[in-house]
Amino acid sequence: MTPEKIVQLQLDYYNKQDVEGFVSTYTSDVQIVEHPSGNVLVSGADELRARYAKMFQANPNNRAEIKNRMTYGNFVIDLEEVSGRDNREPFQAVAIYEVKENLISKVTFLEKE
Repeated sequence: MTPEKIVQLQLDYYNKQDVEGFVSTYTSDVQIVEHPSGNVLVSGADELRARYAKMFQANPNNRAEIKNRMTYGNFVIDLEEVSGRDNREPFQAVAIYEVKENLISKVTFLEKE
């Protein structure tokens, strides 16, 4: 499976709000990090499952749409538009996915203020 295909698969699970499918696309030691702060939002599959299960339950209309995608080696860089979350207006963020051995091992999020 190519890096782009595994990232697309996780997006499909995300938009279906399928927590187990979503988590299955990540390594057991996945890290999700904010940029530029370096703040680690998630460390490990158990934290990933808990965080996204809670978010999906609280935001049943949450969806992400890819506005632009670039693949560079084992990195997939997506410009995403997220809607249906926390009574917010739709917002855009950049997600940089690092894929190792057909699973996502790290995600770095960049969000405009």
